[in-house]
Amino acid sequence: MKKAIIIILALVASFILGFYSKTIFSGSTTEVFKMGKVTGIGGIFFKCKDPGKVKEWYKAHLGLNTDKYGTSFEWREGADPANKVF
Repeated sequence: MKKAIIIILALVASFILGFYSKTIFSGSTTEVFKMGKVTGIGGIFFKCKDPGKVKEWYKAHLGLNTDKYGTSFEWREGADPANKVF
């Protein structure tokens, strides 16, 4: 039982030291947590046998303009739909 507790404590300690090693050696805590601004979250992807036909269907039935990658949607403000966010 004591051996299991010691192993768990050693694993936790090594995880903490590994996580904070950059902070410890650089002397700055702000460098570790700097992140860029998120500008997108991916998309929705459908697997199909003939992407060309699917793009044509999107254009004919949904009125979406497509390119070789698919289509994009515009973000608009809820209070003023005429105002594009991006």
